[in-house]
Amino acid sequence: MLTRGIIIGKVVDDLASLKYQIETRNKLGQFDLSKFCEDFIRELMNTVYKLNLKNLNTTRSNVPGIDLGDEKNKIAFQVTSQKTSAKINDTLSAITQDQKSKYTIINVIIIGEKQTSYTLNTALTSEFNFTETNILDLDDILRQIVVLDIQELNIIYNLFLREFRQVRIELEPIDENGNFESSYFNYLEAKPTSPPKNGVKLIGPTDEKYYKETFKEIMKVYDRLSNVPRVTREILAIIVDRGRSGDSYLDGGKFNILPATLEKLLGLSSNEIIIEINILENANLVYIDEDEIGGRSAHFLYINGEWLNTLFYWMRDEGLSIRTLLNTMDFSILDE
Repeated sequence: MLTRGIIIGKVVDDLASLKYQIETRNKLGQFDLSKFCEDFIRELMNTVYKLNLKNLNTTRSNVPGIDLGDEKNKIAFQVTSQKTSAKINDTLSAITQDQKSKYTIINVIIIGEKQTSYTLNTALTSEFNFTETNILDLDDILRQIVVLDIQELNIIYNLFLREFRQVRIELEPIDENGNFESSYFNYLEAKPTSPPKNGVKLIGPTDEKYYKETFKEIMKVYDRLSNVPRVTREILAIIVDRGRSGDSYLDGGKFNILPATLEKLLGLSSNEIIIEINILENANLVYIDEDEIGGRSAHFLYINGEWLNTLFYWMRDEGLSIRTLLNTMDFSILDE
């Protein structure tokens, strides 16, 4: 069971990173918050303050004055990343007569850190009994979180696990090229860029009758391998090194291995092996077929394709490292 310290530590760290991110956005003049962010704050506030807030922008886009409302408790919130006095005054001046009749308490929650003091329009503040205590920020919410019971802390912990990464993504500044810090593109392996130029060491002279057709097949092999994660490509090298084979592709057929052997060799679960096989199979690099072991039928994992098998036989005969090739994807070793 998670302790109070672990839960509070995570919330403190996440809110600190959120404050930094908001400050960065504000410096760039980006103050807008998405509905997703408003919904995250709504769920957080409902747990922390035991409310039943609803997102008023769900039924009507950009409701003036306020974003979240609890009609039963007659309390409403404007959610904003802007902390200025002007923003507070603008919020109060935008509240409609209908909202005044539904909500007797108006609060502003700053997603970030509020100012130490405010210069507010006294005509507006008196109308709503609004004081600086009605301006909350993330530190105010955190002070309430640390005194919650463990059941409520668990609700908040699960909320942060489930939603916080998306909140950060929603709030990240995007540059002119559409890049942002948490983009999955930042985690992609660089796609290999060293295809063969002629491949003549493997397929023979360029003036041979079937050279062009054969070179196209080698390029297809390169492209298929390029679209598979590097660690998954290594399984092909393990099949060659630890599996069954003949003296050549024509003599012994395709390299193959029992999936159960891979499972034992790599210390992976059956499900993990299935995932790796699915990736390779989707790229047309392997397939599964039946064969016999001691007269009994069994399923084997085969390396697929004439030219991929031929490449591996050639490299084995030449004493070249198949693992190195699959890691570097430097197919210039086939060139003269």
